[in-house]
Amino acid sequence: MSRILCIHPWIYDFAAYNLWIEPLGLLAVAAVLRAAGHEVALIDCLDRHHPDAPAPRTERDTYGCGPFLKTELSKPPVLAHVPRRWGRYGLPVEVFEAELDAQPRPDAVLVTSTMTYWYPGPFEAVRRIKARWPDVPVALGGIYATLCPEHARAHSGADAVLCGPGERTALVWVEGVTGRHSEQRRGISLFPAHDLRRPQGYVAVLTAQGCPFDCPYCAVHQLCDRGWFPRPPEEVVDEIAWCANELGARDVAFYDDALLYASERHILPILEEICRRELSVRLHAPNGLHARYVTGPLAKMMRRAGFVTVRLGLESADPAQQARDGSKVDDAVFARAVEALLGAGFAARDLGAYVLAGRPGQRVEDVRATVAFAQDLGIPVYLAQFSPIPGTVEWGRAVESGCLAADADPLLHNNSLYPCGEMEAWEKLKGEIRAGNRRIVAG
Repeated sequence: MSRILCIHPWIYDFAAYNLWIEPLGLLAVAAVLRAAGHEVALIDCLDRHHPDAPAPRTERDTYGCGPFLKTELSKPPVLAHVPRRWGRYGLPVEVFEAELDAQPRPDAVLVTSTMTYWYPGPFEAVRRIKARWPDVPVALGGIYATLCPEHARAHSGADAVLCGPGERTALVWVEGVTGRHSEQRRGISLFPAHDLRRPQGYVAVLTAQGCPFDCPYCAVHQLCDRGWFPRPPEEVVDEIAWCANELGARDVAFYDDALLYASERHILPILEEICRRELSVRLHAPNGLHARYVTGPLAKMMRRAGFVTVRLGLESADPAQQARDGSKVDDAVFARAVEALLGAGFAARDLGAYVLAGRPGQRVEDVRATVAFAQDLGIPVYLAQFSPIPGTVEWGRAVESGCLAADADPLLHNNSLYPCGEMEAWEKLKGEIRAGNRRIVAG
């Protein structure tokens, strides 16, 4: 048996907020390693409930979400022109080092990564691990590692960069570098190891792998196999029940990209089983639901099962842009979805429309018109600021239009910079959106 240490690193950015963040991929890898007989531990640098470094609390915190502890730092030179304060979000480094002090020497370390422009966090974790245990092999995986593998290999300091879904890859790597193989593998159809984290009051759940759509701004098909691979509904509810009953989770955030797809054989059975078992949970859909699949009966079942946060993907109300994005939604479809949700008893504050802004060639006035359309329906708008993701269609457009170089530092992918537009104009629009949202919620 090998000792494996998993690291969920800090966020380095101008702003960060915990919106049901959980390192689900890393926890899935940890579950596979445990099933293979390895001893697994986790250090979560984004632990808001750490007794030695509790995160700030605000009156606006709801459903387990809230701000991280921030340590202000000097901006990297490539970001020196940005008129905002840069910092590290999460545990102070001395608390991280104390966590390492409490660990026995591991046989291997796995560090995960998320946004491409958050790579300084994983790099700092790798650097500190290597300074403490120079001969312990360290692998870097996750989203950044998959989308920017050459950058990761050249600059991270990790011994290996693992691309794509990590459950099988990480197990093979661990057993290769440790030379210790399990004789009793129980397969990989396991729940993510949510129990490795200090209870945060919430968990994230994936009901399916992949996505049946091919949006030009999304990298999902680079991160997992093409297609949509649903889990059995009963297995999903078993995981939710375990998290609620054994781990004390009250809030469940679905991380799916297509939660409502094939709803009759997928999400509806899940919600019906949640109701049948009388699970006392609040459900959240922070990633944006496809409005096309929202019907009156489904909206009522969502309400009955415990949904309290429903975000709908609108992106744009412009028919031409909707067509370029795959015709997933149109204005009439979106309006019917909103009507169904409001009719099922959801309040305006429970709902929201994601509008994508800052895409290559996009005009502020076109986005303003989309915002007006959604707010006129009586729901708040949440601006999803465009980040160019390597390998996507929109990445190609961004490079071709001169927004950024193909080999640009991934720090410049940051959506806070509006890489393909003027920051001042977009920030003004954000202020207008907030004012409109306040009127909707208050009314």
